[in-house]
Amino acid sequence: MKFINIKKLFLFFIPLAVISYLLIHNYYKIITENQLEIIKNGAANDLNAKEIVINDMYKYLAADIDIIQWQFNKDFKEGTQPNKNKLSSFFLHLSELQSTYDQVRFIDTLGHEIIRVDFDSIHSVKIKEFDKLQDKSKRYYFQNAKKLEKDNIYFSNIDLNMEYGKIEIPYNPVLRVAKKVYTPTGKWNGVIVINYFIHNLFQKLSVQNNLKYASFGLSTSEGYPLISNDEHKSFSHITKNSDSLAFYNTHKRMWSKMQQNNSGSDIYNDNLYVYKKITIDGNSTKNNHFKGSRSLILIHKIDLQKVKESQFIYTVYESVSSIIILLLILLVLIGLQYYNNRLRIQYKELKNTNNELEGLKNKLQKTLTIKLEELKLTERKFYSIFNNAGIGITLIDLKGTPEFTNKKLQDILGYSENELKKMTFAEFTHPADLNTDLQKFDKLIKREIDSYNIEKRYIRKDKTVIWGDLNVSVLLNKDNEIINVIGAVTDITERIDAQKESKNLKKVIISLNYITNILNIDSIENTSEINESINLVKQIEKQSDDILKANKAREELLKNLELKNTELNSYAHIVSHDLKTPLQSIYTLTNWIERDVENKLTDESKMYSQLILENLEKMESLITGILKYSSIDNNEMAEYDINTFHLVNELVKLMVVPKSIEIIVDKNLPTIKGNKHRILQVFQNLVQNAIKSIVDEKGKIEIGVTEKGVFWEFYIRDNGKGIEEKYFKKIFELFQSVDESDAKSGIGLSIVKKVIRFYNGEVWVESEIDKGTTFYFTIPK
Repeated sequence: MKFINIKKLFLFFIPLAVISYLLIHNYYKIITENQLEIIKNGAANDLNAKEIVINDMYKYLAADIDIIQWQFNKDFKEGTQPNKNKLSSFFLHLSELQSTYDQVRFIDTLGHEIIRVDFDSIHSVKIKEFDKLQDKSKRYYFQNAKKLEKDNIYFSNIDLNMEYGKIEIPYNPVLRVAKKVYTPTGKWNGVIVINYFIHNLFQKLSVQNNLKYASFGLSTSEGYPLISNDEHKSFSHITKNSDSLAFYNTHKRMWSKMQQNNSGSDIYNDNLYVYKKITIDGNSTKNNHFKGSRSLILIHKIDLQKVKESQFIYTVYESVSSIIILLLILLVLIGLQYYNNRLRIQYKELKNTNNELEGLKNKLQKTLTIKLEELKLTERKFYSIFNNAGIGITLIDLKGTPEFTNKKLQDILGYSENELKKMTFAEFTHPADLNTDLQKFDKLIKREIDSYNIEKRYIRKDKTVIWGDLNVSVLLNKDNEIINVIGAVTDITERIDAQKESKNLKKVIISLNYITNILNIDSIENTSEINESINLVKQIEKQSDDILKANKAREELLKNLELKNTELNSYAHIVSHDLKTPLQSIYTLTNWIERDVENKLTDESKMYSQLILENLEKMESLITGILKYSSIDNNEMAEYDINTFHLVNELVKLMVVPKSIEIIVDKNLPTIKGNKHRILQVFQNLVQNAIKSIVDEKGKIEIGVTEKGVFWEFYIRDNGKGIEEKYFKKIFELFQSVDESDAKSGIGLSIVKKVIRFYNGEVWVESEIDKGTTFYFTIPK
């Protein structure tokens, strides 16, 4: 104990002990003073709650008497004086609606009870025998009810129930509500009275509060007790006809306060009285028919002697708390002196150690500075490589959100780095490619694969669609856990477009060569121009092959391809025009031969003639289809807003639709940007295919749309014969058809595909044999 300094100890202990005692004493003084105020406020709040309960009871009774009167006027609107049987049926019916009152009766204009119905505690109904009905003409509530104006409600005082002129024993407090009823001609017919036995409400008001040291009392506005702890005081003004127990005699000062204020408190004979005067009228019951008012006084009596006795425990608490606090202060001061001594010893030891550490710190500081410079240099190299790479690079979190992106990827997608951080890769991925990418991404996160590579489409910020070669791998920490997903994107849009255009050119070239081989081109005038065009076609075909072999020079070749494509479209128009002229002539001549009565053709000749006509029609359809196909990508065609709902409805009106087929058009079809001629060909070809596919007696075709991000996804659904899955890709190619019908050119769906691709959309089919087919296509918003 050598470390204890007695002088310093008492120098701090004595003032701290005095301050602590004063604080504790003041704390418990405030508690005892506030306890009574808390009890008083609790009593006032409880009286407010009781006021609500009483007002609700009056409100429900007013509503009940209104309902009974309304039903009475409705059921007896034709009679002048209802008989007992009808009244019995009426009140029995009301028993099913009874919710508040305990008794209901009908009193005629002379004050005689015509019928009375009682309800017991389980809501069973009992009609009073005729010989037990009473004359109520002298009762004050009947006399007051007679004075009511039409539709007004009368509430009686809360008094004791009387049977045959005597107060019912045991006491049964009751509240009566009355209303006059009239004949249809406006003649007073009698009074309906309902009784509410208020004993249950009194009991609820008495036991509702959980206040300590307080008892509840209820008085009339004149100061007579209705509920009291001393039960012989309750209703004493009725039973004894005495006012000796009224408040204006027993508590004169408090009664004077009550006349001046609707609420307050007063101390009398070691008791604190908290009171509140309430008024029941049309406003409190929310019923305009209640024209009068009734007043009651709610009182809580708080025993102050019991409150003081309960506060003795605080004196004990104060003493114990003071002793404990003083001991703690003493121990803390001793502890502080002990630790102060220990700190002086440790300070000397630490000072020596600090000198050694200072030298070591200087060495470490120099080493750290060198390493930081090396780290900054490495970081600058990394960011230089990352941002200046020739391909788009991004670090993606496990939810698919880009955390870091280099400048190349921002240029490819058209978004800034901050914009990309608020998105997921699904938001700028083309819907048709999203499922494939998500499936592989999910496998990568689950560590089922280490990386993957796909070609997919992206939607730029300006809504254009581009192609990218995506390579995805994972970045792991030292615990072999995924930190980020690394994505590397190369823009391959030009290469994909070149491949697609080359394939389309080959198909057109093959188609045109097929037509020229079928027809005898030599018989067409100006064959030299056609030969030159055929040579031009061969040159285009050779150049298309060169495009596929020379990706390095694809930009220059794409320009050349665009020029040749224009020439090919011109060639298609020339050939179509030159071919249609001889076809029309042959068709006309064949019809003349058939119709000429002098030409007596054999049956076999007629059959050949019919075959010629059918082939001519097929050939004309084929040429028309090629002409439409070649004109789809004409950039001179105007683009404008198209209301697809109106477009489809006009199309359906012009088409020949069998009566057995119902076509349903979704009213929510949107307005899109495009060329009406192109979009019309899409809907026309798909709807015609749906009509042709229906072989049942009753057919159904649905045309609708679904909103898919930045795209509208349209669908044409039928319940036709369906398409086998092996034909899903074939049907979109030129001159391809599911069935080999001579009437089909095989160009319709290839036109649909070319139009949709022109607008950067996709088209696909889903079908089941004998269940139907659905064609889907997307168009950007």
